[in-house]
Amino acid sequence: MEEIGLFEAIYSQRQFARYKPDPVPKEAIDKIIDAATKAPSGGNMQPWHFIAITDPKIISQIGTLYRDLWLGAMGATPPPGESPAYSAARYLANHMPEVPAMILVCADHAIGSQPYTKGEPVERGRYASSLWLAIQNMFLAARALGLGTRITTTHIRAEEKVKEILGIPVHVETVCLTPLGYPRGRFGPTDRTPAAEVTSYNRYGQKG
Repeated sequence: MEEIGLFEAIYSQRQFARYKPDPVPKEAIDKIIDAATKAPSGGNMQPWHFIAITDPKIISQIGTLYRDLWLGAMGATPPPGESPAYSAARYLANHMPEVPAMILVCADHAIGSQPYTKGEPVERGRYASSLWLAIQNMFLAARALGLGTRITTTHIRAEEKVKEILGIPVHVETVCLTPLGYPRGRFGPTDRTPAAEVTSYNRYGQKG
């Protein structure tokens, strides 16, 4: 697999709503998840678990659930003047059942200094600071391999159903669901506020 450098990946990373139907090689998925596991985590607890979804039937189940949740919240038809960002999200919602692969990132509450006790509710977000570092590693690794990703959390509105479909135990929290595939469209450069406009030195508002 041909790869690109770290800074090229950072400066050209984008979120994608449109994906080619081409299958994603298992070798690529394994490499992407391996990169995610190299992220730092609080207390080095490494509280993550990754579910790679490649079975078209399961993708269709999860994708259909996602589509119905998203359209149920945002409306089946676009409102007048819908922004490009929401238009892209709407396209993804409609086509989520057809993406070539997905990765569901989870937090395992059965580990750590205060492990889950049977019968207690899961404390959502406890491991967020560690999980999002792993997710960014995963997204950059995907970019380096020419694969697109996108942060989505809509599935959480029906988390119990997702857990039922995927056999996820009660002590595991689902955090982020990303489609994974070769994108239709180009990678960056991205349009962001220049760093100089959001950077201070030593005191807020003081330029270096």
